[in-house]
Amino acid sequence: MQKAFRLSAGILLTACLSPLAHADSKKSDEAKKIVEEQFSSIAIIEGDIGNGTGFIINEGEVTRLYTAAHVLCGNKRLTVKNADGRKFTKFGTFEVAEKSDLARIELKEDFESGIERAEPGSAKVKTKLLAIGNSGGAGVLTVLNGEAKSLGPDSIEVTNGVIQGNSGGPVFSGESGKLLGVVTHATAGRDDIWAKDTDFDEVRRFATRLDRKIKWQQMPIGRFLKEDARLEDFNRNTRILYAISVLDPTKAGLRLDTRVGDGGPTILSIFEENEEVPIVAALFDMNTELASKRMRTSDNGLISRFGKFYRSALHELNRDAKEFNPKGFSGYNREAAKQSVKWRKDAVKDLESAAARLKG
Repeated sequence: MQKAFRLSAGILLTACLSPLAHADSKKSDEAKKIVEEQFSSIAIIEGDIGNGTGFIINEGEVTRLYTAAHVLCGNKRLTVKNADGRKFTKFGTFEVAEKSDLARIELKEDFESGIERAEPGSAKVKTKLLAIGNSGGAGVLTVLNGEAKSLGPDSIEVTNGVIQGNSGGPVFSGESGKLLGVVTHATAGRDDIWAKDTDFDEVRRFATRLDRKIKWQQMPIGRFLKEDARLEDFNRNTRILYAISVLDPTKAGLRLDTRVGDGGPTILSIFEENEEVPIVAALFDMNTELASKRMRTSDNGLISRFGKFYRSALHELNRDAKEFNPKGFSGYNREAAKQSVKWRKDAVKDLESAAARLKG
């Protein structure tokens, strides 16, 4: 009797839900059609160091191209075109979102976009999502189905199978066809004991939310594009300072197989990557003298020579610290710049300590 009741209840429940399921399916089809009609508003972005996606949207009297900030940063040349082959070349004011991987630039060309932004707070867990992007950087637009797996105040974790090239592409509601977010990044699965056999041992994918208030920072696009290079140049000098601080100078030569940090690169690999840097070239010359025993000097002479070298290294490699101010970076790169300053201070401290130990 109980079994029959359950079966009957199931039949009645299915009958009751079928019209709703049909309505949801129809709504989803309509949303997908709306999204596909916006293909001309989706941009394929090609740079000299990578490819990505963007989209064009009319916002009042201003038309803007949106994308992920990292799609642009570091490139020297950029090409923007849509699936119809139209190239966009006239741009105006450039802005970067504070604390989000998001950028937008004014488009100074006539373009009618049908993309509509969703109302604030529209994203919900389990919301059906449609992501469009230049998957794999192949130069074609693909529509990827998924849903909102989890939400944060700024981000949406998505199940859409976005990969490299989809970054900067739009994420639409699969129910209304309205814009909810921008594809930004993925994180590798964790391999620790706590994540084993959970959702967290697999790749996780994220989009930044557009259904929220965003604070924008206006800046010259040229300055923004150079920020990656500024960070890398600064961090390169920091790595060299760290490597010099763990040298063990002796008359027989330098031990260059020592590793910097726990499991970090060897001193030699850091120096070889930067052999064009004058202070590194000078170190190699000194090491050659030591190894061949052509530098005839006392222990005190050796200490004096390396003490002078350490002072030269600090002077040469830390000069850029005076002009390296994280406040001058975009909100997207500012935290990285702050971390770079911290690393530099630690490296300088380590080298100063090494010089003090050398004096005995």
